Amino acid sequence: MGFRLRLLSWWTPNYVLRRELAYVADHTTMAIEKILANYGVSESSNTNQQLNLTVDQQRANMAQTHVRLVETLVASFGHEKGVTLGRETLFSIGESLGKQTRARLGVGDNPRDMIEAAKILYRIFGIEFHLEWIDETNAILIIDRCALAENYTPLTCEVLSATDEGIIQGLQPNSKMQFKEYMTTGGCTKCKADIHFHKKEIKQ
Repeated sequence: MGFRLRLLSWWTPNYVLRRELAYVADHTTMAIEKILANYGVSESSNTNQQLNLTVDQQRANMAQTHVRLVETLVASFGHEKGVTLGRETLFSIGESLGKQTRARLGVGDNPRDMIEAAKILYRIFGIEFHLEWIDETNAILIIDRCALAENYTPLTCEVLSATDEGIIQGLQPNSKMQFKEYMTTGGCTKCKADIHFHKKEIKQ
């Protein structure tokens, strides 16, 4: 585990949260806007003002913008195509973010490093999670708290969760995560995702 990863796993300064949240908000919203623009649908967001807000306000603003853009995406292309277009693009955004974080924080190949790095990134979004291991290579990621869920809809989660799945693969290239439950869906109190680690990446 790299020094920066160890340090930030203990404490993440507020200015880092605000900066990184603004970065993610810009890239995710612009990615969806670009999809819409490529098909002649005009949408724009004032994400450049994110740094003037508190962390809670940034999260709420980003979430509300995501909801609006995803609804426009599905209204423009239908559910199946809209979700597919959004997920493909946002997975790439997430994977790029995960790779950047892996390099900056010195994330190693041990799943424990990936988990610590993911906790740092999720702290930016007001998300808390834990893992329940099934065996040596498989686990269930369980989100106990998500600040974004206060504004997200099940449809927003269906599309934006691809960002999370990309982040995990970027942090640990030989791993894969897929969500199966969202707390925004009626009857679910937590989000759950299956994670698989290729055995060659498991190092004691």
